[in-house]
Amino acid sequence: MSKHKNKFNTTKYIKLSLIYFVLFVAVFGLIDYYSLMSFNFIYFIIISFVLAIIIAYYHIKYKKHDHIDDIADEI
Repeated sequence: MSKHKNKFNTTKYIKLSLIYFVLFVAVFGLIDYYSLMSFNFIYFIIISFVLAIIIAYYHIKYKKHDHIDDIADEI
């Protein structure tokens, strides 16, 4: 009797990470713009990168199919 394992889809993970990264950079860019550019934007890019990696992993492991998956399929 073989056990069914969920395979981790690496290409989908990279696509989702890219989508979430762009989303977070845009949101943090707006925050930086409305705070009159008082923050160093490189920190926002680093935070966006880390959050995108974490949330994309969570998205693949625990979420059902949604609109972000549709966008990732088109890339």
